Formats: sequence, C-alpha cells, structure tokens
Amino acid sequence: MHGHCANLYCGASSSIHEEAQLEFFNLKTKKKVEIADSQLKKRRSVRTTSGGKRQERYAAIAVVHEGGKPLQLFKFINKETFDSLDVPEDN
Repeated sequence: MHGHCANLYCGASSSIHEEAQLEFFNLKTKKKVEIADSQLKKRRSVRTTSGGKRQERYAAIAVVHEGGKPLQLFKFINKETFDSLDVPEDN
C-alpha cells in the first residue's frame, strides 16, 4: 500500500456521488420511510416567545402519495442539517 493512500477508499469519495436521504416517520402507515434529498424542501419558522426571545425552528418537508392522495411528511431538524441541505426553501 502507498503511504499517502493507506485508506481503502482513497479518492473514491470524489468520484462516487450517492444521493443523501433523510428518514421520516409516516404517521398514517406508522412506518419509517427514506426520502431522497431531491424530493425535499426545507422550511424555517421564526417566532417570538412569551419572554420576548426570537426562536427559529428548522424542518424538512416531503410530499408522498398515500392511497392516491398527497401526504406531507414533516421533520424537525437542527440548523447544521438545515444549512447542509441543498434543497429549495419553502415559505
């Protein structure tokens, strides 16, 4: 093995791109589902608490079809995950 490339996956990450997925819980079917990033949107909600503080919450949103009807799946995420998602922001 080469000294600079002792890792088995040396260089592989730059040539292989897998689409990331986020896990949601479908309340209708009571099952976890994996949704590809390409099907996600993200939403930021801002409110002022009763104490006067500004609170920001972050969520990922996916729409799936359950029994022919659209069903919106919603998952709260942290700011780091929100910022790392390269998907459109829904207002």
